[in-house]
Amino acid sequence: MARTTIVKLPSMLTPAHISRFGCELHALDEADEFEFDFGSRRWFPPFSMVLLAMHLRRFRERHPKAECFAINHENHGYAAHMGFFKTFGMDHGNAPGEALGSWTYVPIQSVRRTELAEKASQKYQELGHVIEQKAAALSSILTQTASGVLHDTLTYSIREILRNVFEHSGADEVFICAQHWPSRHEVEVGIVDAGMGIREGLAENPSFQFETDRESLHAALMPGVSGNIWAGKGDDPWMNTGYGLYMTNRICRAGGSFFICSGDAGLWLEGRHKVDVPSDLQGTAVRLSLKTSQLPDLKGQLAGFHLDGIRAAKEIEGANTSYASAASQMLARDFQ
Repeated sequence: MARTTIVKLPSMLTPAHISRFGCELHALDEADEFEFDFGSRRWFPPFSMVLLAMHLRRFRERHPKAECFAINHENHGYAAHMGFFKTFGMDHGNAPGEALGSWTYVPIQSVRRTELAEKASQKYQELGHVIEQKAAALSSILTQTASGVLHDTLTYSIREILRNVFEHSGADEVFICAQHWPSRHEVEVGIVDAGMGIREGLAENPSFQFETDRESLHAALMPGVSGNIWAGKGDDPWMNTGYGLYMTNRICRAGGSFFICSGDAGLWLEGRHKVDVPSDLQGTAVRLSLKTSQLPDLKGQLAGFHLDGIRAAKEIEGANTSYASAASQMLARDFQ
């Protein structure tokens, strides 16, 4: 008789609930069959959707001989349209990148380093410049403009996360999903990869050999901390300097919230508050949440964030204490 395990998705789909569900999911014993109950109709936020898809994708990879079934998935037409189910291999709804989206959302799509590098080669451009163009294009979809505080902030933040993935994780592919709610003055962007993770990425630098994922996660958000031993050296405007994640989390915390998880550690940041969240993720996931009504107030703060980072980096052994690259300074410079 086949051993069947019923898996119910969490009723609440916040980042913390999805992260905890991932821990429970990957701790399940082997079975012949797994029945996934997607439950009643409810709204899937962009980040939670793509993070959950990556957990389910990894689960199926770890249980190749087991039969996986789904029930109540038909209750989630929006998620099906956004590419959620096909992201983890279930034949239901659109594939990632298939839905066209609109001016308010970017459905789940795959961004590949090899494709960006090929485009850069064809146009005789730096990879960093092509990543910048991709980030700007995504921002334009969400904001329906090619300039302005919100567009520039999103472009900067998306670009820095993508740069970190492709420079440190070893992953060729990253999944991204985003939505803008103009009436609520909110934007949410979710970016997830299945690369080596933050601790292993930082360990490429002898100065940052951490024993736990939690230590590495906290360190990665500090200014000047990078797995690249050449961070801050040379005059390449796209050179990694360890300031991208620092600046991005400061931007989100000043006008929204920031969530990141990698390995067995997760961290929620909002204002001055920090909350550790359990995780079990191969790779790294980042959620950027911005209150657009508060973004104009960031103009005067961005240069301050940068200077704070330079001062703080001097207290961190092994951190890059020189000014961040032209790319990492770009937003602060443009808004001064």
